[in-house]
Amino acid sequence: MAEITRRNWLALGAATLAGAAACRSPASAAPVATSGALASLPDRASFGLGEGVYLNAGSQHPISHPARASIEAYLDHRAEHAPGGSYELDSSGAIEKFARLVNADPDELSFVQSTTTAEQMIVRSLMLPQSGARIVTDTLHFFGSVPLYLELEKAGCDVAWVKHRDGRIALEDMDRAITPGTRLVALSLVSTINGFQHDLKAICDLAHSRGALVYADIIHAAGCIPVDLHATDVDFAACASYKWLMGDFGLGFLYVRKGAREALTRTQYGYYGISSFTSHVYQFDTPGEDVASYGFADTATGLFALGTYSHTTVALLNASLGYIAALGVDAIQQHAVTLTTRLKEGLQSQGYTLMTPEDCATPLVACSYQDARTRLGPKLKAASITTTVSAHRFRPSVSVFNTAGDIDYFLATIGPA
Repeated sequence: MAEITRRNWLALGAATLAGAAACRSPASAAPVATSGALASLPDRASFGLGEGVYLNAGSQHPISHPARASIEAYLDHRAEHAPGGSYELDSSGAIEKFARLVNADPDELSFVQSTTTAEQMIVRSLMLPQSGARIVTDTLHFFGSVPLYLELEKAGCDVAWVKHRDGRIALEDMDRAITPGTRLVALSLVSTINGFQHDLKAICDLAHSRGALVYADIIHAAGCIPVDLHATDVDFAACASYKWLMGDFGLGFLYVRKGAREALTRTQYGYYGISSFTSHVYQFDTPGEDVASYGFADTATGLFALGTYSHTTVALLNASLGYIAALGVDAIQQHAVTLTTRLKEGLQSQGYTLMTPEDCATPLVACSYQDARTRLGPKLKAASITTTVSAHRFRPSVSVFNTAGDIDYFLATIGPA
């Protein structure tokens, strides 16, 4: 088959692609639905993606025009510092919008640098490692967390690794692994590996019945599928913002359920968590026995906030979280499922082996494919398609701007397995 480019793809016509839908430019495709909130999806107008096809929101999400405008307003403020200027960053607004998105209370949330930072904060605050402490995790958890639990194992923890079967972590396997007295269950609500989604409520019920607390990495869930932290009763959850929250690197959120705070020992002493401070050492200070008197807020911020955080990302998130709320996560997910269903069917018909369960309603689709980077990388580059390709896997992911035409163009580009 001749090399496929965007130009000759648009000239091919639907008849040349067996089983493909009508050929359509990804930049001009009509919405997949015409009623309700879905009438606004796909939404390419809010993003400056150019002529390429971007199937990589699961790696990092493009910044929208409204979010960019919000950043620029912040940068103008930082550049000018105009006397009497009215600019307001509104950090609490970003916390409140995220709280509504995932059904949490604002005082259960703190800004953190990253998902990994948050997970390690929780582990430390549970006073782990501790000899014999049982921890349960699984092989679809974030691969970047694997060294953490291997090191905890070396330090004396009893770490149980629940292995995936057919692209899933079976609830019955978690049931066997979470024994009475387990300290922590750590998982990804949606796996970065293949998009598998845990039944978080069922796992929390199991864990709590046996005395365990549950940490969930929600970076591939918040913003693209409905998340209700209160309903699941999860104890801790965290996510960075540069993926489905349409934010940027260096800032995310840590959730700590109110009822779980008593299980934590303070290990962070950041000044952004301080609720009161009185110096006793300078001229005119109120006298005191110590250098200062202080207190920490009885909130997630009081427990885990450190120093300064990314103000540009706060500005961006105030716009992005508003955009997500206006579309509605249900509509975002329904649009994604329409596209991933088309993608899964096309990949299977072309002989690829899905790693993602067919019934997954998340925006990631992964395939195992030997030498994927070598065999597919040049094709995708020539066709101006951006997606995740590793040594022996590839993982396209879809978002609000993607179209059916994007999916068909991707399938035509990679060709048969």
